[in-house]
Amino acid sequence: MSAIAKPPISPDVAEVIGVCAENVENRSLLLDKFVLHKSWPAAYSASSHELRIDDAPRWSFIRVAQNGEEFLQREIGNCDRAANGRNASDENREKARIKGEILRNLKKCACRRLPGNLASQKLLQNRQFAQALAKGSGLTAVVYGELQGRLIVNLSDSLIQNAGICLDRNTGLPFIPGSAVKGVSRHAALARLRKGEWSIHEFMLVFGSSEVDFRETGELAKYAGEILNKDRTLKGGVDFLSAQPITEPTIVVDISNVHYPEYYQTGDVGNLAKESPKPNTFPAVEKGVRYAFGIAANGMATVDAELFAKARDVLVEAITVSGIGAKTGAGYGWFKDVTQEIEEAAKRAQEVAEAKRAEEAKKAADAAVQAEAKAKAERMASLPPCERVLERWNASPNVKAIVNGPDIAKFNSRTDDDKKGIVEVLRMAEGVGAKVWASIKGTSADDPKRKLKNQAAESEIRGYCRNTLKLGKMP
Repeated sequence: MSAIAKPPISPDVAEVIGVCAENVENRSLLLDKFVLHKSWPAAYSASSHELRIDDAPRWSFIRVAQNGEEFLQREIGNCDRAANGRNASDENREKARIKGEILRNLKKCACRRLPGNLASQKLLQNRQFAQALAKGSGLTAVVYGELQGRLIVNLSDSLIQNAGICLDRNTGLPFIPGSAVKGVSRHAALARLRKGEWSIHEFMLVFGSSEVDFRETGELAKYAGEILNKDRTLKGGVDFLSAQPITEPTIVVDISNVHYPEYYQTGDVGNLAKESPKPNTFPAVEKGVRYAFGIAANGMATVDAELFAKARDVLVEAITVSGIGAKTGAGYGWFKDVTQEIEEAAKRAQEVAEAKRAEEAKKAADAAVQAEAKAKAERMASLPPCERVLERWNASPNVKAIVNGPDIAKFNSRTDDDKKGIVEVLRMAEGVGAKVWASIKGTSADDPKRKLKNQAAESEIRGYCRNTLKLGKMP
């Protein structure tokens, strides 16, 4: 009976992460450290012979895809049928059983979905960084692209069976390296250079150059006569940043069918009759996701606004016309420029947010005024009648306003508390009460000849003081 071999790591770690690292939740860590390589003996037979599982690396990539489970289940079914095959040798049946067991472990992969809200938080961070970069103080720009076909990045040696994928180290979200973005942009700029739309000096200022570029087989050999040897090494003045997703991406399993692998390798036409398609699966980013492509002048070379705009234009051309990543000729890696759409949506969202903030600020201000008024009313209600009257009168602009106000002009309509407080303040020997009483009587010190200001109010006040409050005569 064969047994699955432990991964080539310490036993205590293997116990935590699982026999096939199925418990690892970090997608990037899983593919970086725990791919089941062909050189790893996946199992040991009863005779202690190592059994290599050639499909193990391919399965390692399939397991991280959101739809990888169904592909693995399909292969489990194939292995189960092979393990029970009547015409198969014991060794092949045992190998199929081991394969099925490995596949069942890989199917348990814990990283197909990112834990918690990790993905949404990272996408929010990407959007905020792109918005901040677009509004940067120097020469900066952001191009937003929507993926129109599946994306394959980090294809090793152009071989599907060595396919990889670029994943963010912490979150496992797929991104496009800045080197890839710069590479396709440089290719687009080279085409413009050959058409005469760019000068060799502009090209070098943006992308940089080295002596190798100007050699006979170099891409810039045609322009060697225009550039002195000492000036051929130059650092590019524009940084092409890694493109980050701003909407949630989906990693899926894609398939490439190699119809006649032996014929392609040997050229023997006899193989055409006996060969059959051999599908190779690999991970890809599903279409529809949106990425932010950022560029920024870095100060390494003199790049003005006009040249920077040209650099942005070739970036747009590169992702929308040439495509990025592998298999662009088959429709992979092509983007639609949605920069204007996203910027307009962001502007509308900002306007809505600002209107909401203004409305909330107004509500807060109104609430503060109401709270202040309520607190003032509660404090006033807690004061003795004379202090309430004093506070009101001290806040009035002048004596005339008090005399013509409701406390005096409509004395009889005031509450008993107010009447008591008014009389008490008017009986004071000095202060605002004394001035108001003198004005009511027409004996104001400021104008001794002034006519009686309010004879009716004077009579009402005197009567209330004498008859209701029993305080005797008014001053």
